[in-house]
Amino acid sequence: MERPETEAALTPEEGWSTIHRTLDRTRSSMYVAGTSTILLLWGAIVAIGFASQYAVHTLASDFAADRPWYPGPLWGVLVVAGMTGSAIIGNRASRKIAVGSGMRSVGIRVFLFWLAIVAATLLIPAAAGLWAGGEDAARIPYVAIGIVTLGFVLFGIMVRPVLAVVGLGLATAFYIPAYLVEYPVSAAVSAAAILAVVALSWAWIRRSGVL
Repeated sequence: MERPETEAALTPEEGWSTIHRTLDRTRSSMYVAGTSTILLLWGAIVAIGFASQYAVHTLASDFAADRPWYPGPLWGVLVVAGMTGSAIIGNRASRKIAVGSGMRSVGIRVFLFWLAIVAATLLIPAAAGLWAGGEDAARIPYVAIGIVTLGFVLFGIMVRPVLAVVGLGLATAFYIPAYLVEYPVSAAVSAAAILAVVALSWAWIRRSGVL
């Protein structure tokens, strides 16, 4: 009985090329592991932040008038929590893809990248004098969202372009309502728009296989 024809064996060059492509995909997957969960985390953080601002200005207008700087500390805490959570989620998710020194190296690099973004959201407004108090403190969310967006864009350029697109979508969802709709209604509109972007991005990333 004749055996069926088998496919031609790979050449050494083709074999090495296949191995390198597989390693590159695995390394890239480790860097973006947990992306869908991270997006959901940021959706929740944004909702909490803008809902809090809207609630303060509608339900406690005297408090908002006496403390116009309150959005600064509010967003500072939320951004730190979000970046820390992003690093932890990404590190844990990467453990499911690979183990060993390579995984640890990836986890450390991702953590340090987002830690640098956290530091920027605090240091840049401080250098600009926004943390000094007064009405300028209300601009801190604008700076923080911009830095977070830049983080997504840079990370996407280095790893997966889809993340850069998500970052631009987040910026659009925030800045357009912020400049076209009167505050504090703009906070509620921005929250809804960003949640919509996060939901669409989450579905897109899940469908593309980037977890």
